[in-house]
This record gives sequence, structure tokens and C-alpha cells, in this order.
Amino acid sequence: MKRFLIPIPGTDPLGISRSVKRAVIPMLILCMLLLGGGAAYSLQGIKQHNMLLEQRNYELPWSLMQLKLEMNRFLDGVRLLHAGAISHDELMLRYDILWSRTPALLSNQLRDTLSDRPELWQLIRQIENRVRSMEPMVKAIRPGTPDYQLLLAELGPYAEPLSRTMTATMQSNVLFYAEYDQAYQDLGRQLSVCIVSLAICGLLLLGMLGAELWGYRRRLLHDPLTGLPNRFSLQHRLEHLIVRQRPFCLTLLELEDFARIRQQFGFKVADQLQQRLAQRLGQCLLPGEYLSSLGRDGLLVMTEGMLELSEIRAQLARILQELLSSETIGGHDFYPAPQIGVVLYPADAGNMVDLLARGELALELCRRDNLPYVIFDPSMLKDIERRQQLARDLPAALESDSLSLYFSPLITPAGHCAGLRLSLQWRHPRFGEITDNELVRMTEQYQLSERLLQWVMNRVGELLPEWRAVNPGLFISFALPASAFRLSLRERLANMLNRHGLPGDALVLELTEKMIREAGPKASTLLNSLNHRGVGILLAGFGSGCSQWGQLLQLPLNWLQLDAFWCCGIEQNEAAREQLGRLFELARVLKLPVVCCGISSAVEAGQVSALGNHVLLQGPYISTSLAAMEVREWLENCGPARLTDFEINSDA
Repeated sequence: MKRFLIPIPGTDPLGISRSVKRAVIPMLILCMLLLGGGAAYSLQGIKQHNMLLEQRNYELPWSLMQLKLEMNRFLDGVRLLHAGAISHDELMLRYDILWSRTPALLSNQLRDTLSDRPELWQLIRQIENRVRSMEPMVKAIRPGTPDYQLLLAELGPYAEPLSRTMTATMQSNVLFYAEYDQAYQDLGRQLSVCIVSLAICGLLLLGMLGAELWGYRRRLLHDPLTGLPNRFSLQHRLEHLIVRQRPFCLTLLELEDFARIRQQFGFKVADQLQQRLAQRLGQCLLPGEYLSSLGRDGLLVMTEGMLELSEIRAQLARILQELLSSETIGGHDFYPAPQIGVVLYPADAGNMVDLLARGELALELCRRDNLPYVIFDPSMLKDIERRQQLARDLPAALESDSLSLYFSPLITPAGHCAGLRLSLQWRHPRFGEITDNELVRMTEQYQLSERLLQWVMNRVGELLPEWRAVNPGLFISFALPASAFRLSLRERLANMLNRHGLPGDALVLELTEKMIREAGPKASTLLNSLNHRGVGILLAGFGSGCSQWGQLLQLPLNWLQLDAFWCCGIEQNEAAREQLGRLFELARVLKLPVVCCGISSAVEAGQVSALGNHVLLQGPYISTSLAAMEVREWLENCGPARLTDFEINSDA
């Protein structure tokens, strides 16, 4: 029943279709039950009538006829014995047959029938008594003796009543049949109506079941949000093309930062945006291009026969031009930026699983490198193999301390070192030097960030007490992996600090706005707990254009970090200096000091220092990256930092 009440795709789930189903289906089932009961009742009536007809037409008349026949044969046998035409044994045989007929009529099987006719019952009882009492006379009779007349006189008077009774019984059966013929016709018509009605109800239910199965098939092969063919339908089409060995191109699309749109504006607005973009993309497709859904956020365009890169680029340009225009939903203007990955058959893979996997790889690279689109190339597989090998070798490298720690000093405009920014390097025996960015991406991809973070904290905990003895108040800043930004982080940091006897302000964690945004409500709870422990929080990538000011004002941040490109060219470009100045103004509004990276000259250092006293400088002009063994000597030559350089006036 519940299966039938699911609305058919394309109809309002609370509209007329569902209401009709709710009303019609129970009525049909009730009618079928009633009609089935009526048909069963008619069949039972026909069965009972058949039983009565069998009793009247066969059992009683046949038994009376047999009794009359055997009585006449016995009386004829008596006459023939007297004439010497038959033997005494043959007469005894006829007597025995006659003797066996009356018990059949007096048995329980016919007693109920004869109970309604007492005169017939009495006649048969008299005949039975006469027949049984004649046995000595039958045994004693001999040919030519006058005893045969006694036997004829004993049974002869019963022949006429028996014939008359048998004739009356046959006439009664004829009248009974005529009487019940109308009843048979009524029962037959009733049964026919029930059967036809049952057939009609069954056909209606089968029709509704067929419509439901068709709707289920549509739901199975189409995405419920966009109405586009889904992954199952795509799989069927691709398998058909692969069997025919017909070349085609797969273009995978996702909207950039679509999860943020769903989180900020809600599922309804995000779903409407997805539907609008699917409609726009479907309208710009050419013959031979097939659009389908890859899930909640992904779309796919399959193009038959496309193999030339020039054709692929022309198609991508057409898609980008169609999707990059703004879309207004719920009073909000959206400027969707698609991320695109392209894969070809049979050039890139020979089966559907590998094709989709390599298309997802191209899409991931497009997302990671922030490119307009990425066309799959076999060299990408080598990059995957490289990362897999690095992931397999990293645990052993951590056990043997094969990774190197490098520190970039963070100094005040006055020249005092306030902290060190940590970076990692790994010289792999096969792949050579592995940079910090590649190491972070690899550990995040293969879920090794927790182990790497634990190793880094242990190494920092061992080195930092010695350096703080030279420069009290020194802190170490390092990037926190996104997967480690969880509620258990506070306890892990607390254990490390307690084990090495360090205060909380010895560590500064670098977080990105994306990490804070994706963490959702728990981000504020975790940051408050870290701030209560004294651990500093540095917001990396400030000024990228994704900041949510309401959230930044509520978060317990300690530093804002500006990437190197904000300081590049400020000594010559007035516009660059103005942009940097605006960021400093925003930092003053937030009452947070700034860390400027990428300082490459004295002019840049001077101009940044002129924008505000509450700033830390880092870059090649300040110092090159220092190995762990070089830090102590550098700190001794640089001198201790003054905490007053970083105090922020409450009136600022």
C-alpha cells in the first residue's frame, strides 16, 4: 500500500495525484474483496445446487430403478425356474442381487433424502422385509412345484407401487431441475458480474502499478533535483558506446565553493541555483552532447565523437561563457565559477570506471590549482603514484626523523625577533626534495596529517625550551592541517605543552578562513578553548576576499597574516601601497596585529613599518630559512624581543 502512495515524479507530492491515489486504491482493494466474496458465495451456491441435483438425478432414482429391475428379474427367474428354463443356482444369484439393493436405499447416504418422503421409506422397508422373509422359500423351491406362485404373490403387489413411486420421483426431479434452472442462471450472472468486475479492478490496479513502476524507473534513472539523467543512466549510455567502440569526451563540472553557498544561504537557495545552472547548461548544448548529473553538486557533459583538442576547448569556452553570467535567486546575486575536468575515450582509459576516476582526478587538480579547466593527461597518474609512494614512505621517515625543520624569523620593525614560522622539508631518496606545500597536500589526502602533526609538536616541544632561554616570549607558528582542526586538538596541545614545560603562548596555530568556515559552529568553541589555554591563533590568507566580518569580530584571533603578493611592488606601485594600507586599516578595525610575509627589500620593510607599529615582518630580506641547528646562534645575535612591541592600545 505504501509503495503506491509515493508521488509520481513531476507532480506535486501533496496535489491531486496523491489525493486520487489515496482515494482510489483503497476503494479498488475494498471492491475486489467484496467482489471476491460475492464470487465465492456464488460458487458455493452452485456447488450446493450441484450436490442436490446429483442426489435427485442419480442416487435415489438410480437406486429405485435398480431395485425395480432386479425385482422384475427375480420374478421372471421364478417363472423360468418353474418352467425349467434356468437352474436353482441362477435363481439364488438373482435373489442375492435383489437382496443387496434394499440396504443401499436404507443406508445413511440416502436416509436424509428418504426422510422427507415417509411413504417411500415405508415401501422400501416393506420390500426389504418381504425379500428377507422369502429366503427359505427361495431355497426350497423346485422346478414344476406350485410354490413359485407364493413367491410371485409375495413380491408381485410391490411392483406397481414401486414403478409409480419411481415415476413420481423422476417427475419430481424434472420439476426440481426446472425450479433450480432459474437459480442457476441467477448464480451464473452473479458470478459473471463478479469475475468481470474483478478483472476490471485488477486491470486498474495493474495500470496504476505500471504507472508506479514507470515512475520508479524514472526516479531510478533521473536526478530528483535537476531532473537530469543520473549516474545509472550515464553508465548505461557509456557502456553502450564502449561496446560499439565509439569515441567520446566526458566533461565533469562542479561549482566553486558550492558548499559555502549551501551553508550561508540554505539548501533551498542552493538547490534552486543548481537547477538554474543545469537548465542554462542544457540550453547551450549542441546535438550529440548529453547532459547528466553526477550527484548533488556535480554535472557531466558527454559528447560523442569529440577527440580534437580544438573542439574540446571550443566546447569549454561555450560552457564557461554560459555559466559565468550572474544568477539572481531569492534576492541574492550569484556569480558561479565552474571547475571543469575533461577526460577522453579511448585515449585516456578503456573502461567506464577508469574514465570517471581520471575525470575526477582532473576535476580535483582544477579545484586545487584554481584553474578554469584541466584536461586529463597521463602524467597526472605519475603524480598520483608519486603521492602514493610518498604516503607509504612517510611513516618510516617520521620514525627515523628524516624530515627537516626550517624556521623563518618574524621580527618587529625595531628588529627584535618575536617568533619563528615553521616549514618542513623532506629529502626523499627517490623523488628528491619534497616541499612543505606538497607534503601538506599529500598528508591530507592520505590521512597522515595527525601523525605528522604529532611528530612536529614533539620536535617543537624539544627545541623551543632551549630557544626561549635565549629569547623569552619566543613563539613558533606553524600551519595546522585541516583534518586536525577538531575538538580533541586542545587536549593534544595541552599534553605536549605540559610534557615540555611550555606555556600556551609558545605556540601559534595558523588557520585559514576556509578551515574556520567548514568547521561551522564548533570553530568558535574550539578557538575559545585554545585561547583560554593561551595558544595563539593566526588567520592566514587575510585579504583574500572571503572574510566574513561578523564572524571575524567574534573569533578570538591574535594575528592576521598577509600573503607575500600584497607586499610585492609596493616600493614602486602606488596602487599596491594603497591596497596594503586599506588592509592595515581593516586590521585596526579588528584590533589585531598583522604579519607581513615576503619582505624582500629594505624599502618594503620601511613602507610596511610606516603603516603601523603593530606588525611583524618575514621574508628573504629579514632572514633566510634557518635549520634547527642555526636558530640558537641567530637568536643570540638578534637579541630578545620586547613584549611591549606587540601590545595593542585599547583605544586603537
